[in-house]
Amino acid sequence: MNVPAKSFAEIFNSGSWQGQQKFTDCALQTNDRTTFRIHRVVLTQSSEYFRKLFNTNLKKEIVVIPNIDCKILESILVYIYTGTIALDEKNVCDLMVASDFLLLDDLMKRCHSFAIQNMTSTSCLSSLSIACQFERLTITKDCYRYAVVHFTDILETSNGGLEELPFEILNKMLESKSLNVTSERTVWEAIISWTEANSSIRLSHVPALLTCLKLDEEVDENLAAEILSHAIVSRNPHCFGFMSNNQLNFHTLKNTILSHHPSLDPLFQKSQISYDSRTPNSLHLIARRTESSRFCRELFLSYDNEFDFCGHIRKTYSFVDMMTVIGQRIYIYAWYGISYIIDIVEEALVDRDEVLMTLPSRNGWTITLGGKSYHIDGCVVCRYEFERNRWQRIATACDILIKGASALNNRIFIVGVHELDDVMMCQAYDPETKTWISLPAPNIFRPEFSVVANQEQVFVVPKYWEDVHPEKVEVYDPLENTWMSLPDLPFEYRSPKAVVVDDKIIVYENNEEQSRRYQNVNPPVYWDESARLWTIIDESSPWYNIEQYSFLALDDSRLVKDLTAKNRRPGIKWERILLA
Repeated sequence: MNVPAKSFAEIFNSGSWQGQQKFTDCALQTNDRTTFRIHRVVLTQSSEYFRKLFNTNLKKEIVVIPNIDCKILESILVYIYTGTIALDEKNVCDLMVASDFLLLDDLMKRCHSFAIQNMTSTSCLSSLSIACQFERLTITKDCYRYAVVHFTDILETSNGGLEELPFEILNKMLESKSLNVTSERTVWEAIISWTEANSSIRLSHVPALLTCLKLDEEVDENLAAEILSHAIVSRNPHCFGFMSNNQLNFHTLKNTILSHHPSLDPLFQKSQISYDSRTPNSLHLIARRTESSRFCRELFLSYDNEFDFCGHIRKTYSFVDMMTVIGQRIYIYAWYGISYIIDIVEEALVDRDEVLMTLPSRNGWTITLGGKSYHIDGCVVCRYEFERNRWQRIATACDILIKGASALNNRIFIVGVHELDDVMMCQAYDPETKTWISLPAPNIFRPEFSVVANQEQVFVVPKYWEDVHPEKVEVYDPLENTWMSLPDLPFEYRSPKAVVVDDKIIVYENNEEQSRRYQNVNPPVYWDESARLWTIIDESSPWYNIEQYSFLALDDSRLVKDLTAKNRRPGIKWERILLA
């Protein structure tokens, strides 16, 4: 609990600790000789650090605690005795460092949570600089992500802390495709500010930082000339000598650096200083159930391919059972049929009568492959024709009732059962060659199942509790061209659903919220590829309440580019989505 600041002495004036100060048996002293009388037994119960400290100093009356400010130590002692802590933007980092040193994991988690929820453009980079120095401070990734998403705001904030960043962190940030900038000029200005803050040491890093620039030859010609003529480049002994004006152009920026520093060529090859736009590979649309109503959903668009920062789109006053994307239109289905159609770029509702012919069936699967939309229903594969605004049948699968479909290796991968026999079947359709390819079938027959693809593999997850093997999940490996059984699910879900989020396959109970109130529901699990087992998701995880969300991956390059350009405009508010 976060409460107003209270002195350590005050806790002995009332409550359960009143009068207990007379029983203290040791004193802790900081470097400025401030002393706190304590009870050894209380502190030894709080952390391994104090257990070892007092075992080593059994007879010492006063024990010195190095490198911790007296105010910070006092706050920690109040926390140990009362479980309360007064956190604010100024002390949270110092308390995290002290908690790390004193092995107070619970306090460090509380500080971590506070720092994330209260992070600002003013505090972000200073917290990041501190966190980088301490391996156990798990806030490093959170600070880095906040800085990438709010980079322009941080640069415009006085005392934003850019100049204190270590080179390795700055370099990683500037080369990121997710860096929130509208122009590479912003990146160049950041390089100038950071370098000039300590030029005697940092000039040697300028060549590497220049490779973070993602320049468009046609757009950034003047910027390239400006870079080459700036003192941190033209007069930098670690770059190259001053260049005459007639040489200041886009190509010489790359070629001259490489002529003097050929060892940097891998950096240029990696970052492709000749145009490589800062556009993520995918975005995600997220529908989250509101607290006020089980039928109302809020729609969010993720900042990039990760799920932590999102922008609010709108509310939908219906249950969201499924979402499908066709072009830049999002089709939102409830259990009874189509509910909303939203133009995701314009963030506007679309008249359903206007797009009647474009409505894909709710019962099938709509996937994006090679920038085109395909819909699979029954045994028919259709492709959406943008010019004619209609679906065209392009293929029919023979002898198979399709139960699941996904995109895999530029093909439409389908799994189903034989029309007449209880036999599993698996095929792939190649839109380029217009041919069907027979593939090995899963080993276990199931009347109903879910099909999900992740990391170039396809997973078949049992769908109903009546299944003969409700705990068995099979995976298809295209390299081996075979199906393999995974270790058993730890639970037999009654109505399981499988989704791919955060690059993980998560299986969870898909019961309605109302029914979940009256029965024990097994927690969700995810497939841990490195450990080769199903891992139970803890209540503290953002994915524990995954049944409250629906997800739609947006991976069409044209759509992602349009949305990213819109999202990088000044004034867009990005909020951290905590799925809990």
